[in-house]
Amino acid sequence: MGKSITVLFASSEIFPYIKFGGVADFSYSFSLALRALGHDVRVTMPRYGNISERKYQIHFIKRLQDIPIKIAGKEELITVKSSSICNQRYKVQSYITTNSFYFDQRKAIYNDPATGKPYPDNDERFILFSQSVITTCLLLNWFPEIMHCNDWHTALIPVLAKTLYPNKFKKTKFVLTVHNFSNQGEFPPSTFDKIGLPEEVREKLIHNGMFNFLKGGILFSDYITTVSPTYAQEVLQDENHTKGLNKILLDRNNSFVGILSGIDTSQWNPKIDNDIACKLQNSNFEEYKKCNKEDLLKRVCLEPKLDVPLIGMISHIEENKGIKLLIESFDKIIKEEVFLVLLGTGDLNLSKKLQKLMEKYPQKFVFRNVYDEQLAHKIEAGADIFLMPSIYEPCGFNAMYSIIYGTVPVVRATGGLINSVEPFDPKTEKGVGFVFDEPTPNSLVKKIKEAIDAYKNKELWKKITQNCLEMQFNWKDSAEQYVEIYRNLIR
Repeated sequence: MGKSITVLFASSEIFPYIKFGGVADFSYSFSLALRALGHDVRVTMPRYGNISERKYQIHFIKRLQDIPIKIAGKEELITVKSSSICNQRYKVQSYITTNSFYFDQRKAIYNDPATGKPYPDNDERFILFSQSVITTCLLLNWFPEIMHCNDWHTALIPVLAKTLYPNKFKKTKFVLTVHNFSNQGEFPPSTFDKIGLPEEVREKLIHNGMFNFLKGGILFSDYITTVSPTYAQEVLQDENHTKGLNKILLDRNNSFVGILSGIDTSQWNPKIDNDIACKLQNSNFEEYKKCNKEDLLKRVCLEPKLDVPLIGMISHIEENKGIKLLIESFDKIIKEEVFLVLLGTGDLNLSKKLQKLMEKYPQKFVFRNVYDEQLAHKIEAGADIFLMPSIYEPCGFNAMYSIIYGTVPVVRATGGLINSVEPFDPKTEKGVGFVFDEPTPNSLVKKIKEAIDAYKNKELWKKITQNCLEMQFNWKDSAEQYVEIYRNLIR
């Protein structure tokens, strides 16, 4: 196993405290996977106003109360509290940053619920959080061997540590995992002046005329990762999606890799999932699926027609997730004898179009424009087909969840979906899903029809679902790849 490594894992969202997307699942399951491998890992995140301190037993740390931090020409007080995340076997300590103005008063992570748009001071919010992570280490006099940061929201941490406290963090190595290269933390150039960094690093944080958090993180981190091998290849070649940051990554190609994420089977496991109506027991798949399909149809108020294929979707409502493509294809899809259930929040204009489609097809389509973790589990277990028509998909956790729940994925060939969904081949009877290449309505509709035809062939469908249930996406192999990176860095 080797020597235990000390790791501080910084993220803007961690399940179960709060979840906007895959970053929360990654942060939870990966940190526990590291702990299972014997490493001293701790996590840190902000406490937003909708996180219950009582529910998650978030409590004071004597040395970390009412700490003054300068930001944007003023002084803010932060208090760092303690909590923990756990599964049935392991526990990881959490450091939770609290601040009245920037976090406690906000009931969401990134976007104002009233407008659906990002908080205009998100730059200041995540400057403050990044500074709180550095301050926590300084006050505890604890400098981990690895500081593992995630996305632009924590990308400033290596910049602050290496620029302002190089001696304190001289033995700390910084890893940055980028979950989505199109979301870079771009703000007016004046954001630089809010931080308190020396003038000589200004240009390293400016990109395309804007302050760019992610650029700083890429330049100052010792290693950069992303969440699947194929997505890593795509971003190196895609100047548009990366807004030109791929050029910096190409220069750092020896310290950039894609590692397919695993899933935490204590949270996503049809054999023990308490959020679904019937667990998968004694390999009785037909009864399990029938029971959960009935439950899902009842939950979303659709007719209990068990012979009609039920398509499920769980997605951010945004163009990159293929929602515009779905809307353009919708009339042709819904002409088939199908039900479609979509769960997700995001872009207001796209959400309004989906609401109108639900009004147009109330007997066949349900759109739930909320975050509902329990309903997400019910969709994974109760649907027959899981749809992910993504334009870009760095990892694709929900496709992996659907596979282990015996729900056959229909996906576009991009990013992590290429790494996790093997197309079903009727000749060899290998594969777990249906994959289309071109992001066009014709390609999407054609592949959905193929899946529906396969569903109608009971023997064929049984074989595909059996293949799904035999798949595993455990974290152990992926976590060991990260540990190898850690060890190479701290040698």
